[in-house]
Amino acid sequence: MTAKGHLFLALLPAEMIGLNLTGGAQSLFLFGAALGSLLPDIDEPRSYIGMKFPYLSIPLKLFGIKHRTITHSIWFILLFLIPGLMLNNFFLLGLSLGVFMHLIGDMLTKGGVPLFYPLTKHYRLLPKEIAFYTNSFTEHILVGILALLNGALFFAYLQGSGLLNV
Repeated sequence: MTAKGHLFLALLPAEMIGLNLTGGAQSLFLFGAALGSLLPDIDEPRSYIGMKFPYLSIPLKLFGIKHRTITHSIWFILLFLIPGLMLNNFFLLGLSLGVFMHLIGDMLTKGGVPLFYPLTKHYRLLPKEIAFYTNSFTEHILVGILALLNGALFFAYLQGSGLLNV
């Protein structure tokens, strides 16, 4: 999945959860979810986040971390979820949600993810026949739908908060 797809996919549940948070907690949670939605691709220097943080992505590649391995596993989610729960840290909780949604997005693609890395079986949510390739027409349609849903949710939030009187 592309960076836009990961971002829109993660922000949808993050915004719904964020509606129940206030002030700083809401901002930290949403920022964490947005960052987490891109973070698993840090293992690929040519990815959106890899190009923004080459001092992280290039060393990972040099140390032999291959794309869609440890950063696309349940262990990467737990790296942020466990301390987030223990510390009641909304940024880490948002980060773990974003990483989780990134994996969900990649599980919609033909490549799937090695959820229990180092076991190499790749898991998909769709049969291989209807799963799509990254950056395909099908993904672009899905991203458009997710963008519209995010926009509608944000509009509803603005209306409910009184910031928009329409």
